[in-house]
Amino acid sequence: MTPSLGRVLIPVDVSESPSLGGTLIEVVPLKKAVLLGYWPIPDQSAPDQARDQFEEEAQQRLQTIVDRFTDQGVEVQTELVFTKDRNQLIDTATNKYECQSVLIPGTESPPSGAARGIVLVKPNADLDRIVTILGILFAESDVELYLFHAVESTNEHLHDATEYMLRGLVDRLSELGISRDRIEWEQSTNGEPTDVILSRISDFDFVVMSETKPALRERIFGTVQSKIANKTEKPLLTIRTSK
Repeated sequence: MTPSLGRVLIPVDVSESPSLGGTLIEVVPLKKAVLLGYWPIPDQSAPDQARDQFEEEAQQRLQTIVDRFTDQGVEVQTELVFTKDRNQLIDTATNKYECQSVLIPGTESPPSGAARGIVLVKPNADLDRIVTILGILFAESDVELYLFHAVESTNEHLHDATEYMLRGLVDRLSELGISRDRIEWEQSTNGEPTDVILSRISDFDFVVMSETKPALRERIFGTVQSKIANKTEKPLLTIRTSK
């Protein structure tokens, strides 16, 4: 299978009636997606037994979501799994389908105008991969991106270095087709980074993060990511590092 930088994995809990589709499409315009329908089961239950009982219902719910995406021209692949470990499932599926990013759906209504995404930038992240994926996903849209870097240090040299980094990212995104009038940037030293990030997220429609730890499940559900996921209903897009 040829890797596609624009292929996004979207895990969806199909044990409940679907509440996404149009909203997600309007906020994060996609071209290729893998819809991973999962049905959580208790540790003492057998996956085969749950599948026998709920597969038809789960498939119907997954198809409802698929139809919303295909109606918007999104190329969709699907998989339905009855699982005891959602995080491990996402890890496995991301590698299986060679997805370069994972989108955790939000539940908020779509914006009335152009969608705005906040991109959480860290110097130790794979910045080249982040820029490349953002260019692929958003160059042909009207999505606005806000590059944001939060640190506790007020060191002047560090401040200058991160400003240089952010300005460089703007230049590269512009080269990839995202016009400069759709990109803003900011770095903050106004407090504990996670708290600052959470205070800024409310102004945006979705959040972009990057992997920073050895295991994918930790990178997607690590400390910062978990705090953000637990305190916001925004869609969360995690971009994988290059191998």
